[in-house]
Amino acid sequence: MAGFLLVIIFQKYNPAEMASIMQKSPLVQTLAALNLRERQELGRWVQSPAFNRRPEVVELFDWLCAQLGSSEPEPEALSGKRSLRRHLELDEPGLRHTMSYLFRIVKQYLAWREWSADSQSEGRYLCRALRKKGLSAVFDKEFKTLESVPQNSPQNAAFYLERYQIAMEQWEAQHHKGPMEGNQLRASDAAFSNFVAITALRHGCAALDQPGLIASQEISWLAETVNAVEAGRFSGVAAVQVYYHCYQLMREGAETNFEDLKQLLVRQPALLPAQELRDVYLIAINFCIKKLNTGARNFIREALDLYRAGLERQVIQDGGILSKATYQNILLLALASEEWDWARNFLENYRNALPSAERHNTYHFNLALYFFRKKDYASAQEILRDVDFRDVHHNLDARRMLVRIYFDTGAFNALDALLHSFRIYLQRHRNIGYHRELNANFVRMVQRLLKLPPGSDAEAREALRQQIADEHYLAEREWLLEQIATARHTSFAQTVNFSPKTK
Repeated sequence: MAGFLLVIIFQKYNPAEMASIMQKSPLVQTLAALNLRERQELGRWVQSPAFNRRPEVVELFDWLCAQLGSSEPEPEALSGKRSLRRHLELDEPGLRHTMSYLFRIVKQYLAWREWSADSQSEGRYLCRALRKKGLSAVFDKEFKTLESVPQNSPQNAAFYLERYQIAMEQWEAQHHKGPMEGNQLRASDAAFSNFVAITALRHGCAALDQPGLIASQEISWLAETVNAVEAGRFSGVAAVQVYYHCYQLMREGAETNFEDLKQLLVRQPALLPAQELRDVYLIAINFCIKKLNTGARNFIREALDLYRAGLERQVIQDGGILSKATYQNILLLALASEEWDWARNFLENYRNALPSAERHNTYHFNLALYFFRKKDYASAQEILRDVDFRDVHHNLDARRMLVRIYFDTGAFNALDALLHSFRIYLQRHRNIGYHRELNANFVRMVQRLLKLPPGSDAEAREALRQQIADEHYLAEREWLLEQIATARHTSFAQTVNFSPKTK
């Protein structure tokens, strides 16, 4: 309403204020979201007497589209309502009504686009119209096309709901003619049961994913569905089986469920729409990560294989975009599997899939990480020194990599300066949660490691090892413990008189 009133009371606002309010109008927001081809198609709707007979609505549409010609219209462009109102010669209620009428046409157009894109729904509504008109012969001809399942059609809950509705159209058309065949009712009941089972299991997964949202025990038909699946009722319905194993993975984490789910994904890669398939892959990958966190290193390969399959099917990407966290997770799994060539190719092949605003830093950080893990320290150092990592977490990780590189290569003077600058950086970045403590403790433990005197006895090393093991928040714990075991700090102590920097 505020957007509509702006057109009337334009005198009260400057151009920038008027544009800001106008852009909050649902009509303007919706039109702005359409691309050029969609606006052109909508324009034919607005001009068609079948949908609109009011010339002022056409003029309003044309004016708004002209102002929205660029993705970021200037405030002065959207503030030309004075001339628009004069041109349309409308009073206050009339202009408000015209905008409301145009918005109704826009919503009808959007609904039509969704409906016409679904040939099954379009055909079902056609059969319904033919049935209501009593055109039995035409109905039977059209229904034969509707009955056939499209090849490679995703068989998710929406698919089975559509099959149920199609079966019910045939039921409505046939039951007035006399006795009906039992298979028609069976088909209708089976499709509806599959729809309910898939939906209940999906809702159960959602409840486990967000525990505070709703308890899984509150999901209608969930317990009954689980019991029915375990009794073998839905053994031939792949989508039910997929969501059953997803639900069980999230609830109990049984490896048998993981193996069964993995085989289903291999056998039926096009079973679900892309967004649903992405959720299924992420559930399986999260299961692998949980296993990795318990020390089951065989799940490194499992997680990497799932990521690979998801990338090939283009379902790991969200709208073609690969998040920086996923990009790094895939690289780390490949490096842990020592698949160096594949990892390098992955970094290059999916570089442009990263969000544009984060692409440069994310790519270079992971490239440095690749060289670091490969122990090509010269290449890693070159990137870490020359790239300014604006993301604070990348910056912290880069500093830790340099600490390890300097330690391993014996560049102790550079290490001394780096630890000092690392502490200053952490003092200046206090709003990074527990990451500040993780890294501050890392710096402190490295300094203590370096202060051990040459040839220190086992008792001194054990005391430091215990401190490292007991520290609750500590980055690079495993690496620090490894240095204690190998006592590689001695060369530094012999070379530099180390003195910790004061705050």
